[in-house]
Amino acid sequence: MNSYITFIVKKVLLSIVTVFAISIFAFLIMQMTPGDPVRAMLGAEADEAIVEATRTELNLDKPLVVQYTLWLRNALRGDFGTSLVLNQDIGEILATRIPVTLSLTIPALIISLVLGILIGVLCAVHRGSALDQIMTVLMTTMNGIPVFWIGIMMMYFFGVKLGWLPLMGYTSPFEDFGQYVAKAVMPVTIMAFGPLSSIARQVRTNMLEVINQDYIRTARANGLSESSVKYKHALKNSLIPVITLIALQVRSLVGGSLLGEQVFSIAGMGRLIMVSVMNKDYLVVQATVFVISLFVVVCNLILDISYGLVDPRIRLTGGKGR
Repeated sequence: MNSYITFIVKKVLLSIVTVFAISIFAFLIMQMTPGDPVRAMLGAEADEAIVEATRTELNLDKPLVVQYTLWLRNALRGDFGTSLVLNQDIGEILATRIPVTLSLTIPALIISLVLGILIGVLCAVHRGSALDQIMTVLMTTMNGIPVFWIGIMMMYFFGVKLGWLPLMGYTSPFEDFGQYVAKAVMPVTIMAFGPLSSIARQVRTNMLEVINQDYIRTARANGLSESSVKYKHALKNSLIPVITLIALQVRSLVGGSLLGEQVFSIAGMGRLIMVSVMNKDYLVVQATVFVISLFVVVCNLILDISYGLVDPRIRLTGGKGR
């Protein structure tokens, strides 16, 4: 247990260092901008007095180290300044956009996780069967089809032809849950496509590998039922690498699906990033990069710690085998 605590402490310290490095990168976004970032945001015809006043307001007239210190102190308090393009507090913008993205990406991740594990297990248990072959081809195809094309086809079929679902837009589940479900079905579906196919293929591969291990044969030889061997022993160990795969998907929880939000005209984080880059709203870009990266680091830390709960070897070795 002591080694596992050491493992957790190391992961926490590594996460802190990672956040520090990310903060430097996010801060330097404006510094790396060609030319004058303030004039780029305000426009080439902006009055020089306004440009200088804005530069002073953003502390760009101070030494670089002082600029970074002030920016990081404010960022850790949730104060990212005011968007010069939207003329709105950036913290308020994020507070309205993040819930929209989370209300779509969390259901998408849950659906992809549940169905991915189910399909992967069924394919592994019935290896070589018609079900396995059909699902394997389907998962591979899903992983290769462009998301925007799927979205357009769903809009045409379910929205235009059948008229079952709204074509675009978003309604908060706390305002009208029925409208939320109707408008979220298509974007959630296309957001789940990629993770679903990846998780299903990973679970199938892991399950087939684990089933051939010596301890599984020993469990069978000891008289354990086939269902107990497959679903209690083999499944538990085959899911351990899936945690890593889930960690790769958490970025989208806050970052959103740019194509999904764009296709269905949803004002989430993905669309905010795209619009901010196009409008050269570097303050918003800084804030979104920092917030999304911070969220990913925290999620990865939680998943690393959860490894110890799933894999006893980490609790005994402190993660030295990883």
